[in-house]
This record gives sequence, C-alpha cells and structure tokens, in this order.
Amino acid sequence: MDKNELTQRVDTIVIVMMENRSFDHVLGSMRLSQFGGRMDIDGVQSLTDPNLANPSSNGTLAFPFIAKDGPLPNDLPHERDLVAVQLASSAVTGGPTMTGFVKAYEKASGTTGVVDPPPMGLLTPADLPATGFLAREYAVCDRWFAPLPASTQPNRLMAMSGFSERDNTISGLLPDQDTLFDWLNRHEVPWRVYSAGLSFFALMPKMWPALLTDNFRRLSSLSFDFQHEPASEQPKVIVVEPDYDDSPVHLSGHACDNHPPLPMAFGEAFLRQVYEALTSNPARWQRTVMILTYDEHGGFRDHVPPLRVKCPPPKGASYPEFTSTGVRVPSIIVSPLVSRGSAKHAHLDHTSILALLAERFGQPGEQYSSEVAARSAAGIQSVSAALDSGPPRNDIPQMSAAAISAASRLVTWTDPQNAMSNAFTQAIEGFAKAHGNDALKKFPEIAHWLAP
Repeated sequence: MDKNELTQRVDTIVIVMMENRSFDHVLGSMRLSQFGGRMDIDGVQSLTDPNLANPSSNGTLAFPFIAKDGPLPNDLPHERDLVAVQLASSAVTGGPTMTGFVKAYEKASGTTGVVDPPPMGLLTPADLPATGFLAREYAVCDRWFAPLPASTQPNRLMAMSGFSERDNTISGLLPDQDTLFDWLNRHEVPWRVYSAGLSFFALMPKMWPALLTDNFRRLSSLSFDFQHEPASEQPKVIVVEPDYDDSPVHLSGHACDNHPPLPMAFGEAFLRQVYEALTSNPARWQRTVMILTYDEHGGFRDHVPPLRVKCPPPKGASYPEFTSTGVRVPSIIVSPLVSRGSAKHAHLDHTSILALLAERFGQPGEQYSSEVAARSAAGIQSVSAALDSGPPRNDIPQMSAAAISAASRLVTWTDPQNAMSNAFTQAIEGFAKAHGNDALKKFPEIAHWLAP
C-alpha cells in the first residue's frame, strides 16, 4: 500500500507490544495439521524433524513439543551473550544454525538433559483464544524479527526510536533518547498511550511530565474514548500497553504482558479487551490498523535465522556492532485492511512501524530517520508492505466471550527480582520524587510501594 492509499484509508495506527515470546513458540504450531495445517505460515511442520532439534549439553537431542499454557518454572535467558549461544553460528558458513536454545537455557539454569526443556515448547491455538482468533481472522507476519539479537531494553529502544544507546538490559533508567512521540509532536500528529499498568515510558525520565498529561490514560478508558471521542480530539497514533510483570506495582491487579514465567492467559484477556474496544466503533475501526508484536523472543526457540542487517552503535554508545536482527517474534496485523486468514512474508522489524508513521504522516518521500532509512536500505520494509490495497473489509469478526482461565499467584506489588524490575523501581521512585503529589494523584497505587 503506497502513501496515497495510506492517507485515504488509514486514520489510526494502534501499536501493541507484548513481552518475550518467539514466533514458533506462539504461532509455529498453526502449520501442524492437527492445529490448522496453515502451510502458508512458516511454522513447525513436524515435531520429529531432526533439523528442528536442539542438542543438550549431555548429547541428547531435544525436539519441539506441544506445551500447555501455564506458569513456567523460571524466566529464559535472552541477553546478548546468550542470544549468541542460541543462534549458534556455524563454524563453516558463519551463519546462525538456530540450535543453541537448549544449551543457553542449561547454561543459565544450571541443568542438563531436562525432558521437554521450556525453550522448545509450542503453544497451540486452543491455549491462546485471543491470539489464535486474531491469527485466523487477520494477517500473520511470519518474517517479523526483533530488531536486535538482545533483550528487552535494546529492542524497545529500537521500537521507540529506531536506535538504541545500549545493547543489554540494565538496572538503571532508560536513556533520554528521541522517541516516536517527539517525531509525532514535530509533525503535529496527535497521539495517546493507554496502559493496563505503569507505562514502560515511565523508565525514561524525559517522559515523566507527559505521564501526568491526558496523553497517558488507563486502558479502561479506551473503549469509551474510541466510541465517543469527537473526530477533532481523536489521536492518530495509539500505543496500548499491558501491565508489565517486571513492574513492582500492578494497576490492573495482575501482570498481563506474557513475560515468562507468567502464563499467557492474562495477556490473552488483555488482547481481547483491546480488540473489543477498537472494534466497538465500526466506522472508526474501518480506518484503523492495529499492529500486535513482541519486543523480543525471550529465549524461546525459533527455526528461522535472523536477517543480516548491520546496526552500529549510535554516537556516544560503545558496544560492538550488531550484524543481524534478533530472533523472529509473533506478529499480527489486525485491521479491515488485511484479508482474512492471510500470511505476510515481508521482512519486518519494530522499525517497520516507524517507517509506517513516516509514510502516513510525513512529507512525500520523507524517511523517519537516518537510522530507519539504513535499515530500509538493508531490506527491512515498512508495515505498509503487509497491508492490502482496495476497499476495507465490512465484517468485524467477534471474539468468543468465554472465560479465559489461568493459575498464578495474585500480587499487587513485589520486591524487584532482576534488572528490569530494578529499573521499574527506580522509575517509580524517581517519578514520585520529581513530581510529588501530582504523581500520586495520577497513579495512587504507587503509594503502596513508596510507603515505609
């Protein structure tokens, strides 16, 4: 779809980014005959294919297996050094063999020979009622990769900015990089963030004043706003955030970002809430594109090698250059502008969203940034490549209202356990210290964390 069609057909772009799952883990089973036989999707064709097996440290082979959704025993490794282990570059070709996921898990967990190691598990549509529905009714992107072979912070910074000042996740706050909101403000494009919990943007101190404005709202307001807001007040770009598991405070009552060891069910309920809100206004929905993706693979195995895309550190950063994208992640375009049950094979990553913003809201021929333009030159396409030309669909498929059940410990706040939860903790405390009563008025729940 070109710029003229985007301008004529798209008013609202909605971005939903979940946490830490790979394409094969979430959508790969759809290729198996017993789970839909979607031969148009590059998923897992056989559970016994030796080419899809990973060796363990004791020499046994671990094959993909059908897993059930539920709490995992622990998080899986996904920092830059262990992602390199997972990619397992060939000594002959230098290219990734995608055979090191089990060894990386064993290295991180101190185990070996585990029967059905978590990185090899495949979920099925039956366990993912919202994701499975969206994959059946809209367009699966089976060549969408995390931008970097690294963890959450680098990949979310790439999604926010098109570049990242760090290559690992650390306990500190995020650097005050230029973000998509800065770009949208410069182009006078209205935007808004709806969050089920504390926003990830709270980790960036430059965003603290914006958190206090009406640009940041609770997820519970999305449905009403989408139905009743006058056109003159409607945002053109909407970011919808789950309640992040790494946050010590949960505004929605429970995390729902799908970050392991969290089960997927809470995230499935979140995705259903978002979809129902966006489709509650049929006229506005006809001109809406919702992009559902994941920040990175979270240590789960995928069989498709990353793309060869160089990404040097930006000015001021000193980490070694990245030479490829990250691992493939589950991504679905949910919109009347894609055919039912289709698969899109365009090479995409999170910067493809930024490229879409420039195509839709920039001047003719304008690139989002030099960094995004470099990725485009290396073969990363815009999300527009996954949209269909022609009139939008008139149907609005209805998701089942059946209860989505899950077993998990219910918590409203927790002590920080890792670098990301420490970063959230610093963000909450810094935000409250900088903005005092205004911060507590907007987010009274953080008082529980701040109380002595």
